Amino acid sequence: MQALEQIAGAGSPYFYRPGRPEPAALRLLGDGVDIVVTALSVLLLVVMFANVAARVVLNSDIAWNTEFGEFVLLWATFLGGASAARRGAHMRITEFVEAMPPAWTHKVEIATRLGVVTLLCFLIWHGVGIARSTMEQEMTVLHWPIGLQYLAMPVGSALALAFVLYETALLMRGEPIPQEAFMD
Repeated sequence: MQALEQIAGAGSPYFYRPGRPEPAALRLLGDGVDIVVTALSVLLLVVMFANVAARVVLNSDIAWNTEFGEFVLLWATFLGGASAARRGAHMRITEFVEAMPPAWTHKVEIATRLGVVTLLCFLIWHGVGIARSTMEQEMTVLHWPIGLQYLAMPVGSALALAFVLYETALLMRGEPIPQEAFMD
């Protein structure tokens, strides 16, 4: 664990680091999400390239390519959303909030985060239900449970929730939130 802390330490050039230190557990969770998203992206690229090569060279495609691509892309999308939540990188329209007096701005920022927490809880709750109800169904070629594919929504939403709750706690304590890389 200590070796992992040194590799993913505060000064690491390989991982995202906000201007303020994150708690170690949150930092490791975020780094893990980033590693998985990167691995899924590379895997998707390799499989898609192999399919194109097979089509050109062998005049045949990889049968499971489409299902696998959908599966990986869905997981990468929801995990990527969690990674963006960690960075504060989701698109926001801030003109109205920035025009408000500072006391209101702070309250609106907190209310916005609480709305996001509510939405993420909704996605987790319903995502678990969808995943559960489709676990008995199988993908046509891969024969994996379809519920595993739909599990991406509650897992990605739960990870995003952890980052948004941390950000909300910072705001409630009056501390700056780590979004400096994405501010104009």
